[in-house]
Amino acid sequence: MQAVQRSKGTIRFTFKESMANLKKEPKKESLIMLHFNYGRGQRFKYSTGYYSCFLDWDLKKQRIRNKAHILNGGYVNDYLNMLETELYKEISTLDANGIPVTNKHLKQKLDQVTGKSQPKDIDEPIGLYKYMDKFLDHKKGKIADVTLRSYKQTKKLLERFNPNLDFDGIDLKFYDDFVLFLEEDDKSLNTIGKHIKNLKVFLRGATQDGVNKNMVFTRSDFKAPKEQTTAIYLSLEELGKIENLDLKDSSKKELARDIFIIGCHTGQRVSDYNGLTKNNIVELERNSKKVKFFKIKQKKTGKEVYCPITKSIKNILKKPRYGGAPPPKMNEQEINEEIKKIGHKAGIKEKIVLEYTRGGKKEIETEFKYNLIGTHTARRSFCTNMYLKGMPVFDIMHFSGHTTEKEFYKYIRVEKEERTLNIVSNGFFEI
Repeated sequence: MQAVQRSKGTIRFTFKESMANLKKEPKKESLIMLHFNYGRGQRFKYSTGYYSCFLDWDLKKQRIRNKAHILNGGYVNDYLNMLETELYKEISTLDANGIPVTNKHLKQKLDQVTGKSQPKDIDEPIGLYKYMDKFLDHKKGKIADVTLRSYKQTKKLLERFNPNLDFDGIDLKFYDDFVLFLEEDDKSLNTIGKHIKNLKVFLRGATQDGVNKNMVFTRSDFKAPKEQTTAIYLSLEELGKIENLDLKDSSKKELARDIFIIGCHTGQRVSDYNGLTKNNIVELERNSKKVKFFKIKQKKTGKEVYCPITKSIKNILKKPRYGGAPPPKMNEQEINEEIKKIGHKAGIKEKIVLEYTRGGKKEIETEFKYNLIGTHTARRSFCTNMYLKGMPVFDIMHFSGHTTEKEFYKYIRVEKEERTLNIVSNGFFEI
């Protein structure tokens, strides 16, 4: 892992609290410390600023375990790797120049690379909100517009909550008070979770840029709350009804429908299926037969995928208004508005029971299915329908961009009975 010659001495990462105590309370969090023993009994200790618990700690690797519930585990491990590499570099440099290794030298170096010691030409440290403004400006054009809007909403809510909030003011009391503020503002649990998650994105960026030293946001109890809500998918029969609607009297509705159908047949996010062009169409040869695909570089993951151009998509491309190209890009909000009207016209009027937490209270209500259709429904419909048709989950994930089966099964909307019947129909059981 190191690109330099290691000097004598051993770097270890362990907890501030004794392992004996943590073994008794394996879920209790403790500060992760860097230890370096050198010379004759010389010891150097340095706080990493991150916390973990005995259950989540790999004693052999001295790193956080790779577990699904630890959202920032990879980031923390990268940070520990960086500290180790930089410390070994500094030790080798001191050795090469005949300079004795001291705790003062080592601390100064790590303070420098972690941003704890600011350059002298910075008279005034940058505040939280000023940093957020710079962060948002930097992200323009690099992330999806909907994500940028979400970040801006979080900043506005924080400013409403506390106009004078700064990095040092973010602690567990702030967390509890801010969550309560959002509940009293009648926000749903998932919306609250979204804003906590966005705040952590800002804080992580500020930490990497050397602006923030407060690591409380990495604690497991500073979490983004989340609950599984009622999300729908459209069956193949329902998609057929939408696809076969005569919408020639409204070019706007027809455009929204056609873009949506492409999403239902490719399994992509709206940022990827809305706005495809002729340049995305490629031909690949299989058994001396040329097959057309959409070649798409997914904006969120950077992954390149080839999505077959199905019969339904071919019928859209053949329309004179498109001239053999995919439908032109349409404002996402307009697609969401029109696809609900289209769903109503197609007779998708099943009543859906919705259960969610809003304002800290459990809510139950019913809504017509057509009112729940949105651009996100396309990808979920693709995943669910392909699963029910028997396509291997691994292959569906290739298109959808899901990275784990656990994540995929949470995403699709298949009742236990449907899943059981789907397994039985695959021929594994003699019935």
